[in-house]
Parts: sequence; C-alpha cells; structure tokens
Amino acid sequence: MPVIDKPLEELKTYMGSSPCPDDMDRFWDEALAEMHAIDPQVELVPAEFSAPNAECFHLYFTGVGGARVHAKYVRPVNAAEAAHPAVVEFHGYSASSGDWLGKLPWALAGYSIASLDCRGQGGLSEDTGQDHRLPG
Repeated sequence: MPVIDKPLEELKTYMGSSPCPDDMDRFWDEALAEMHAIDPQVELVPAEFSAPNAECFHLYFTGVGGARVHAKYVRPVNAAEAAHPAVVEFHGYSASSGDWLGKLPWALAGYSIASLDCRGQGGLSEDTGQDHRLPG
C-alpha cells in the first residue's frame, strides 16, 4: 500500500510545490522550433550480429546542440514494408539502452523498438552540453 500525505481527491488536482515559470510556453516554443530546424541526418547501421525474425540496427540521428544520438533499433523482418506498432524506450539515470536480447521479444510480437541512449548518461549518445537550457 503506498504511503501518501494528501487525500486522494486533493492529489488528483495537486500541481506540485514548484510553480511553473512564467516563460515556460516561450521556452517550449523556442525548444521545439530549434528541434524542427535540425536536419536529423538519420543513419541506420546494421548490428554486428543477426537474429532470426528480427532486424537489428544502431540508429543515429543529430539532435539539439549538434549531438549525435544513438539508439538500438530492432524491428520485425520485413517491417519496413508495412505500418506496424512501435515502442520508444528511455532508460533511467546512469544507465544505457541495455543489451540487444531484451529488445528481440518486441520484434517477435510484431513491434519495432528504439531504445535510446539518453544523452549525458551511459551509452553511445553524445552530450555536447549545448542543450541544457532551463526555463525561468
């Protein structure tokens, strides 16, 4: 049973103890405009191994600040030919995209999965330090 310090009805409308900065909308407008202006230069590099019923790739793209971002990308064989569901996975602090084995069941179930190496954490993504703008 979770421990909570407010009644459930109050928690449903609770907005937190930190007020939203006045320039939050401007911050997001600028951040999204910057992201949309980037040529992502997407690159798929086949993985160093093969797996039955799945295609495995290192996926790279350029993100904010010019950093190259990496993800492990696994898709069902022939998935590029038809629309199908997909999962995007983000790991926790100081972790990485993990091993390939955990992604293969998604492909067997008919899903593609892109498991990102979040910048500034573990893994192969670059952290250029140029995208740490905070609102406020």
